[in-house]
Amino acid sequence: MSSAGLAARPARTPWDMTNALTTATVAGVAWSYVDTSAKGPALIMLPGSVGTCEMFFRQIRALGDTYRLISVSYPAEPDPTRLADGLAGLMDHLQLDRASVLGSSFGGYWAQFFALRHAGRVEHLFLGNIFITPNELFSNPLFDPAWIAKTAPADLQAFWLERVEKAPDSELKAIQRDMLSGRQSADNLKARFVGVARATLCPPLPLPAQSITVIDCDDDPIIPPQSRQAVRDRYPGAAIRTLSSGGHYPHILNPEAYDTIITERLSS
Repeated sequence: MSSAGLAARPARTPWDMTNALTTATVAGVAWSYVDTSAKGPALIMLPGSVGTCEMFFRQIRALGDTYRLISVSYPAEPDPTRLADGLAGLMDHLQLDRASVLGSSFGGYWAQFFALRHAGRVEHLFLGNIFITPNELFSNPLFDPAWIAKTAPADLQAFWLERVEKAPDSELKAIQRDMLSGRQSADNLKARFVGVARATLCPPLPLPAQSITVIDCDDDPIIPPQSRQAVRDRYPGAAIRTLSSGGHYPHILNPEAYDTIITERLSS
């Protein structure tokens, strides 16, 4: 369970789910998560580079009584295969043989490796706002591999917090500010950006096309159009769900449409 000090802190915001957090140790590594424990189909949710499992607070609150939603804060590990095997260990801890898996951004990138290495445990794979390789992202200085490698975790966190502070006021800004002010550790943030910078093409998945849904957004400021098309090309025959709005965080900015994609599949 979470520490007594954190557990005693009252929820200050809709995304503060501290009181619902549980921590499991898998192969000596801590994995924190929120498990709604509902009786319906199970869905594991993996956030992107910025944020904890609380980034899916809207889905947890809207769908968590119908589906067993397990939103995961994965450890400070950039290697997608180690993350994949760690998630399998977490499922063992939860006594969960199979589940659908939804990954957003970097979480969706390494979710492919989970499906590669543990295909028999995947009911359905949702790939949200992901990249296949990060090559197109490198034109953005925020994803420059050399800069990421040389920047200390605390400095990387401070840089991103300063960048967020310059954005217009919004709920997303408040969420990201909260995450970058300590809810997500600097080491965890750095590991995820290292994982993006080192990302390589995942081999073909041993899943039928009908078991994959690709979610992307026309207005995503992080994943450029050519990267979105590369994902579609990589998974011919998969269901493609393109949202006109939602940016890089449709689970927060366009939750009704996002939740509909989830429920249509889990209810089928």
